[in-house]
Amino acid sequence: MSRSGAKILGGIGAARSDDGLPEHEQTLEQWLNTYTKNESVHGIFRNMCASIFAVGSDELPARVFLTYFTRKSAFKRFGYHPEGTIGLWRALADATVANGGEVRLSTEVTSLAMEPDSATAVLGDGSTVTARVVLSNVGPSGTVRLVGEEHFDADYLLAVKRADRPSAMITVNFASQERLLEQPGMLGFAKSRRLAYMANFTDLCPEMAPPGWHLYVATAVPRPAVGDFDSRARVLSVVITRDAWPPQRAVAGFDLTPETPLPNLWNLGDGVKEYANGGTTACAETSRLVVERVLERLGS
Repeated sequence: MSRSGAKILGGIGAARSDDGLPEHEQTLEQWLNTYTKNESVHGIFRNMCASIFAVGSDELPARVFLTYFTRKSAFKRFGYHPEGTIGLWRALADATVANGGEVRLSTEVTSLAMEPDSATAVLGDGSTVTARVVLSNVGPSGTVRLVGEEHFDADYLLAVKRADRPSAMITVNFASQERLLEQPGMLGFAKSRRLAYMANFTDLCPEMAPPGWHLYVATAVPRPAVGDFDSRARVLSVVITRDAWPPQRAVAGFDLTPETPLPNLWNLGDGVKEYANGGTTACAETSRLVVERVLERLGS
């Protein structure tokens, strides 16, 4: 592994320049094979892909992975919200309301009617909401379904179809009265068939579990099943995210741009990520960039 690691680090270093990046068609697995066939090394990189991009190393362009680790955030700053991920959205909702906005929960949009200077959303209860601009985070293909294909040109519809590559992920939440991990935070794996990482919430956020219990989450990119758990632990829930509610609406490196052919309709979120980014970071990034572009276009 030491010899393989030295060679791979040289390849990663070369990727800091554009000339050192591989072609987009080469997967990370193929790129690694030019340096080593070591099972543990391949396992580490496979599970890093699963943890960050929700795909395997045979599905992710090496160029995306190398760009992320040489030029993007690459988990340089990373942490857990004490309330879990929902704590981020609660804070965002509170800020929206504090600034005069309105947040509606459990509200389904069944269709969007787009006009040159306005848009009307039809809700599940039959009521409507009108706005100057619509920012949609259901992914480009979901946005097209809401508006109707007849409102988009053939080239855009073809681009949406090509980019519609949602990935899948299996998440198992489980609790144990016996401590299973000494490491606080997240632990990655190498020689595992399915398991990508396991997170130890209780050390950092003890209020998330009852006294005497330790709360964990384990995640895998499926191939495609979940194996039996050790009898010392009790499985609390198994969540499979895919199709209309995937961990990533487009594999990194295959995203569309946020703009649509309609001037007041924009996509944001994990279907239109900036190149070589992923997860919540990418969603926040696209939201900021889209809002900046919309305000610039509206002249306010």
